Amino acid sequence: MRVYKWLPAVILGLLATSPFINAEQIRLADGRFIQGDVVEVKEDGFVFKLTETGGQVYLRWNQVDDGLKKRLTNDLDPDEGLNFEVMIEGSRLELIDGSILEGDIKQSTRGYVVKNWELPKGKEIPADEVLEDGYVTGIMIDASIMMAESDVLKFAEEQRDPIETARQYYELARIADKLGLYPEAKDYVTLALASSPDSKLQARLTDYDTQLDELIRQAAVLQLMVEARKQAKKKVFQTALDILDEAKTTYQPTGAVLTKVDDTYAEIDLDFTKFVITEWYKAMKGVARDWLKEKENKDAAVTEGMNYARRQMDVDIQEKLMEEVGGSDPTDIKNRFNTRFDLDDAGLVRLTMKRVSFGEDGFYQIVGGHLPIAGKKPTDDANNTSPGGPGGGRRGPGSGRDGDGIDNPNDGFKFQDAEKKGEGIPLPDGISPDDVNDILRKILGKDGEKDGDSKNDAPKIGKQDISKLKVPEYVPSLTEWWEKCSTTTRAKWLVAVYVKSAGTMRVFELDDWDIKFK
Repeated sequence: MRVYKWLPAVILGLLATSPFINAEQIRLADGRFIQGDVVEVKEDGFVFKLTETGGQVYLRWNQVDDGLKKRLTNDLDPDEGLNFEVMIEGSRLELIDGSILEGDIKQSTRGYVVKNWELPKGKEIPADEVLEDGYVTGIMIDASIMMAESDVLKFAEEQRDPIETARQYYELARIADKLGLYPEAKDYVTLALASSPDSKLQARLTDYDTQLDELIRQAAVLQLMVEARKQAKKKVFQTALDILDEAKTTYQPTGAVLTKVDDTYAEIDLDFTKFVITEWYKAMKGVARDWLKEKENKDAAVTEGMNYARRQMDVDIQEKLMEEVGGSDPTDIKNRFNTRFDLDDAGLVRLTMKRVSFGEDGFYQIVGGHLPIAGKKPTDDANNTSPGGPGGGRRGPGSGRDGDGIDNPNDGFKFQDAEKKGEGIPLPDGISPDDVNDILRKILGKDGEKDGDSKNDAPKIGKQDISKLKVPEYVPSLTEWWEKCSTTTRAKWLVAVYVKSAGTMRVFELDDWDIKFK
């Protein structure tokens, strides 16, 4: 039999052009995985050859993961899966005024020295201006903090080396665009178009190339776009948006340039909202501390502090962030923060559970904890029925050693020994008062407990047992506690009151004296 030398090449060519996608694991809609090969893709599904049995099954699109459908039908958005961030290792310093510094940060004898692109010679920050645990090292920060825009683009290219595909060039074009380097972005688009993009990406690149070309021709609009990017980099987002509005009003761009201006506006606007969400949480402690340090508030009573946290602290956070971003409308800042759950649902931000504490002393005063009524000392008198006594107040419905009326001389009902006549109810022979008390405890589900150690009556907040919290020998009133605690403790307490009572935060759980929220 004659074997043609060209036959292997023909076979390889056929395999290369066939629709097979070799040996992959796919996820079904019910969560299961199957292994095999995609044989043929059709309008409403695809044929899949199982590795285990060699048999073929037909799977409809509603039976598989939506991402697989997009991939097999070439329906992926060209931006999907791309990374437009350029990050570098660095450090962060959070100051007591709520501001954040990032860059190359080292400890010094007096505090910390911060170096970055705007502070090439370094700036020393005194240690007393830095929050406790406010110095964090070994984190990834935006590379533009450490270098010029052109160097950031070069660094991004080095990170992605080797660059071989149209998607990689497109990714670099978008990075250059975000840095305000529009001619460089156009160069990358040209390279992407020459690198055999798929049909969807080619359409995107062609449209993008037109936008950049028109933008570069209109130098005045381009200059304003570059300036807007610079302001956004400095986190002065409202100023950046105002510049873009000015570009539209003054030069009235149309077509591709107008589209580019609008796209840039939408991108910066989203970054603006993300910044507000992140910084709002960070600003709470600083705003509370600033209020306490104001001259007129140094001797403020606890009720004034509580009213501030509930009614005014929200406004101060809005105004603080408004000044940082160059804005003039505090309501806009609040509205942006209130979109956090919608953006989380859309996958545009990631909200994590946060925790704040009233502190062991101040917690119960607000949320009704387990401690005796404030300002009362427990006494040694087991029958004391005063609110602060061991059997009185909020710790149980009745007085006495168990808080439930057992063996209480004042409850009008008690047993007596058989030998004692004329008072109470006579006991049967062989039964002592202690035996009766034991029987009553078993009936009440308190078997095995010592006096005053009722676990079944453990105080709770909601469904949570907080009996493990220690009851101090003396519980000060809230006013006494406030007058003696430090400014730092007061600030933490104000933040906790704000989180629970101001109505801005969504509280998920009270854990001992901590509050979990988003």
